[in-house]
Amino acid sequence: MSFDALNSLSRRSFLQSASVVGGSALLAGRSFAADGGTSPDLPRRVFGKTQQEVSALALGTWPCGRSSTVDVPAIVRMVKEALNLGINVIDTARAYGKAEEAIGLALGAQREQVFLATKVWADTAEEAQQSLEESLRLLKTDHVDLVYVHSIGDRDVEKVMSPQGSLGYLLQQKQQGKTRFVGISGHSRPAAFLPLLETQQIDALLVAMNFVDRYTYGFEEKVLPIAVQQNLGVTCMKVFGGMKGGFPAADGPNTGPEVDAQHLQLAVRYALGLPGVSTLVIGPHTVEQLRQNVAFVAGYQPLTADEARQLNQLGRRLATTWGPHYGPAS
Repeated sequence: MSFDALNSLSRRSFLQSASVVGGSALLAGRSFAADGGTSPDLPRRVFGKTQQEVSALALGTWPCGRSSTVDVPAIVRMVKEALNLGINVIDTARAYGKAEEAIGLALGAQREQVFLATKVWADTAEEAQQSLEESLRLLKTDHVDLVYVHSIGDRDVEKVMSPQGSLGYLLQQKQQGKTRFVGISGHSRPAAFLPLLETQQIDALLVAMNFVDRYTYGFEEKVLPIAVQQNLGVTCMKVFGGMKGGFPAADGPNTGPEVDAQHLQLAVRYALGLPGVSTLVIGPHTVEQLRQNVAFVAGYQPLTADEARQLNQLGRRLATTWGPHYGPAS
């Protein structure tokens, strides 16, 4: 599918999503809202077949959770500010350093007003169980709303799907109420996602999609159409291309995003315009960055045809410089 055709489809998808959100009183699922009401400026969308109303921006906690320059109290303040700004989705993982501990301290009575997602880096049921139980302990909750089998491109997919695999374990936890939904996520090797999607047992998808890595990994063409067809809840991550220096940079001070500052708003507009995308996970280091991200999403406008063509050209050029920085492309 061409860039222009995908952009056209994106607009139709956004309008359909917006019309459903407008009739949210008819939704079967809960509508999550922070105390004091929601921000009138931060849009909400329906998270695929889960029928949950989610803010179009989710609080990502990988950068702050792993950073040596951000402590637990600072993350607690960031979580509380995110709720005040109308964000009702928090994305985390056991591997995100101190993030889950801070989230557990921050939420308190507001836990049930947040769509809370975590992840397991696990091929087997045993590995998934150890990870999820520790996450629940740190998050101070008896359940999360969504658990992803993460880094699918690095998983042994046959093990994941086996009788003793992590997918089966998470599906059991869904039946037992420890998670409401099960998803898959990752940054590389999009072909590895296809067997899991074919099971028809996946509720949500979280993948790296931005206007540059589209030409390296191509989740937009290789995986997203299937997710849209299955009406999965789709979350876009690495909207700004991740941190400069890649994954190893996470443990140090903030190095800034790969995308230049002048293109950050365009990056948000590209990601929110993708068909089926309900929310963007963007991980700030500071409250100021969080507020800027909220402003970007609140100001969303679909790309014009001319903007799409120019971004297409820019993305292709930058892709040759960035290369496969998340791991193998296929």
